[in-house]
Amino acid sequence: MLEDEIKEFIATHTDEKKARFDEGLISSSYEIKGINMNDMNCFSKNLAKRGVDIERMPLSCHEEILLAGMTLAYSKISPKDKVEKLKMLLPYIDNWATCDMIVSRLKGVESEREFFIELLHSNRPFYIRVGIVWLMKFELKKDVIKTVNLLNDNVRNTNYYVEMALAWCYAEAMIVEFDYMIEFVQRLERYVVRNRTLQKATESFRISDERKKEVRALRSRLLGMEI
Repeated sequence: MLEDEIKEFIATHTDEKKARFDEGLISSSYEIKGINMNDMNCFSKNLAKRGVDIERMPLSCHEEILLAGMTLAYSKISPKDKVEKLKMLLPYIDNWATCDMIVSRLKGVESEREFFIELLHSNRPFYIRVGIVWLMKFELKKDVIKTVNLLNDNVRNTNYYVEMALAWCYAEAMIVEFDYMIEFVQRLERYVVRNRTLQKATESFRISDERKKEVRALRSRLLGMEI
């Protein structure tokens, strides 16, 4: 049975030391088993190749939820069907890692873009984060200005993980449209998002040292202190 196969995979790949480490990074209501991501990736690709329906998969621990999401992302089904099954999985996504690792693999569903935009209006923080991360991964480079303004106009939730996702997206946007984003960030009314965006930009390996100096100077001015 599929469930037995998955339970055996979980049991034979559990790493208690890694689990304790992961628990320090991930806050989840589900038990964390500490399974290596390369093993998770290989197993989920195998399940997807076999045409496994995620509705038949157990969802009792962090890794099982992640495994279902990765299997869905790799599945060869229509974009509409993929989004319908994602809707079933959404209530189980309760932390940044599950969100980001599943959503970053959700290629080929651009025709369902409106679904991810609708998530921005949810009252559930990780639904919103799914929308933000998907737009960042698959829409941002197509049109930076349109995407960042879409997010700024539609996301009102002030949950920590929502604001960190916005900052991540805006920092990524600075890599593509630096001059526009420098002006955009100064107009942000949300202090936390603005400050985190600038911080993430200074940490990026894809932004030049010269531009980082400009970012630091702006951050210093906005904070009213030396950086």
